[in-house]
Amino acid sequence: MRFALSDEHRELTRTVHRLLVERRGAFPPVFGPIAGPDRDLWEELAGLGLLGLTVPEHLGGAGAGLLEAALVVEQAGATLPPVPYLPVAVAAAVLAEAHGGGGNGPGAELLKGITDGSLLVVPAWETFPRTVVGRCRPDALHLEGGQVRGSLAAVPYGTDADVLLAVAGGVLVWLRLDRPGVRRTARDGLDVVEPVAAIELDSVGAHVLGPVRSNQTLAAVRTLFAAELVGLAGQCVDEAVTYAGERHQFGRPIGSFQAVKHTLADRHAQVDAARLLLYWAAATGDAHAASLAVQAAGDAADAASADNLQTHGGMGFTWEASAHVLLKRARARRALLGTSARQLDAIADHLLETRPRVSGRPEVSPRLSSARPA
Repeated sequence: MRFALSDEHRELTRTVHRLLVERRGAFPPVFGPIAGPDRDLWEELAGLGLLGLTVPEHLGGAGAGLLEAALVVEQAGATLPPVPYLPVAVAAAVLAEAHGGGGNGPGAELLKGITDGSLLVVPAWETFPRTVVGRCRPDALHLEGGQVRGSLAAVPYGTDADVLLAVAGGVLVWLRLDRPGVRRTARDGLDVVEPVAAIELDSVGAHVLGPVRSNQTLAAVRTLFAAELVGLAGQCVDEAVTYAGERHQFGRPIGSFQAVKHTLADRHAQVDAARLLLYWAAATGDAHAASLAVQAAGDAADAASADNLQTHGGMGFTWEASAHVLLKRARARRALLGTSARQLDAIADHLLETRPRVSGRPEVSPRLSSARPA
């Protein structure tokens, strides 16, 4: 497949990047408790139509595709603004798919609220299927008679959100967090930009959306995660290259030393390859492409954030440098999505399950591939 970003895509990328850099405030953030979302920035994003890119036009959204949403999430990953852009983008994509084409009902009002910024809808990542979230907790929430009970350990922007999107009893549900029976407690997390909260639910009324549509919906979720990680990895490479050109040692920029320039060249190539996989997945909506994209993006973010910190040396560990902020976001996402080995194993299982069987050839279990000969 031949593919290239259009002039409109590039202009969207430039506009969003400029806005997020100008409005994100102090970066790295001031040491201390993580503040809630920047409501002024959120309203500005809503006014530009950036909160409902995947929401149909008849529900107030932009009616754009997954590629446009991925481009904006990529810039959010690069700048890490104090707003829950990735969680809400995922919630909007999942709800738009689950709601269908109707223009009325609670689901339609919810999507309109996301689009105009009046409702902050966040997902409970830990309840999502294992094909997306490696450390999922499928039994965290229970659904009985239209009511949800259970406890969640870490919900992004959980203390500020209006609506929770989760999987309970094997089906998608959403519920208001301002109802009786909801208890929210702020928690410390590895990420120093995205606040999290524990949420306890005691028989809270919920709207049932139905089972997760595995192919299209989960492919979109994986693609948006990949977009954030690619943006973060690209920012790490840019910061490392800039610092390597400014920092001098022995009368020369450290970027002139082979140990530094070869490492950064490798990271650039790795991030560029991950970005191409991301755009392929976003343009096609293919589930297999999305799995490859999020695995490659996670590896690129891990490597680039570590090398960025290493390039900065001792400065990278201080609060004055942004290298530690980027590394903590990369590690937090890795902890959520699972190891690279687990993701590769899932991709291999999927390929082996969908591979046509050859007549007369015995079927080999994918688990036997790691066995050592006697």
